[in-house]
Amino acid sequence: MSHRTALRRGRTVAVAGLITAAAFGLTACNGTGGSTAAPAASAAADNGAGNSTGSGNSTGSGNSTGSGNSTGSGGTTGGSGSAGTPSAKAGDGAAAAAGDGSGRGGDQVARCTTDGMQAGWGAEGGGVPDMKTDQQQTVAVWLKNISGSPCRISGFPGVQIKGTEGTTWDLRRSGQAPQPKVLKPNAHTSFTITLLPGTRADDHKVEPGLVLITPPNEKKHFQLQWPYGGAILDQSGATHPGTFVNPVNVP
Repeated sequence: MSHRTALRRGRTVAVAGLITAAAFGLTACNGTGGSTAAPAASAAADNGAGNSTGSGNSTGSGNSTGSGNSTGSGGTTGGSGSAGTPSAKAGDGAAAAAGDGSGRGGDQVARCTTDGMQAGWGAEGGGVPDMKTDQQQTVAVWLKNISGSPCRISGFPGVQIKGTEGTTWDLRRSGQAPQPKVLKPNAHTSFTITLLPGTRADDHKVEPGLVLITPPNEKKHFQLQWPYGGAILDQSGATHPGTFVNPVNVP
């Protein structure tokens, strides 16, 4: 073999070696280097703070099935997020969105107003009180929807007794729980007043003249003449008086 032939063959081997080395380097870059990002993402998912299975977007407290937007306490089906809001509103009742006792959504029916109702004495749950006894008595006040449209009503009415001698007494509320209700046009509901007559000569008493009735959540009132005579034991300053008002819709 001539010196020139040997030199040419040596160069060919060297070039082939360089090509092989370059190919190996390219494989390491695209393979192992690309895999490096994948373990990093998996680690973030596994440590509970990433986007996959921890408190991030997928199954932790993020957007998918944790406490984020999907099935946890987040926006889709969670308790304290956006999707939980209708349930939270339904438990309010708030008022009200619990259906108001008639199958109607409370937010879809207007509130009963003083201008859209009438009021008067007597209804189911109360009769004519015996004002000559020293035992508690019950009287009822009816409220009628005259607005021409269904309305919802819930809560305690305001009741102020105006005595014939000029005193006023705003009655305290009972401990009964209000019950929402929807009144159809011309339908009635009622509430009761529990009262303790004053019959003894030395009793501190209030002789009712007028009774002002303010429907729940309203500012305007009805003015009713007291039709039963007698007097009520004045316990206007007591913490637990024997005379108080009960919520509407409660028998």
